[in-house]
Amino acid sequence: MGREKKLLGKAGEDRAARFLAKQGYRILERNYNARYGEIDLIALDRGELVFVEVKTRTNDAYGAPELAVTPQKQQRMVKAALGYIKYKNLHQVPCRFDVVAISTASESEVELIRNAFEMDRTRM
Repeated sequence: MGREKKLLGKAGEDRAARFLAKQGYRILERNYNARYGEIDLIALDRGELVFVEVKTRTNDAYGAPELAVTPQKQQRMVKAALGYIKYKNLHQVPCRFDVVAISTASESEVELIRNAFEMDRTRM
């Protein structure tokens, strides 16, 4: 990944973390690395454990940012989330997957997509 892309991703994650904190989320982890991949943000929101993918785009040439959260990416996130839940012994805590889509092309719009996808244990 190029330096510019990494900087854009980091700036997007910083912005998403601030945005979510204003929404009442409590950020627990940033850039959680697991065997199956990375989770950008892990937070608590009203008693729910939330695994957040942040997608930042400078233009819409490749479509809306949230479209980059492919089924393959979702599956890797679910596996990483299951590892986190096991490691932290949080089996009884409800969880969900959110996406924060940031488009710097349109006045730096930030969109929160709650429950963007579900944990499909049948495909694990």
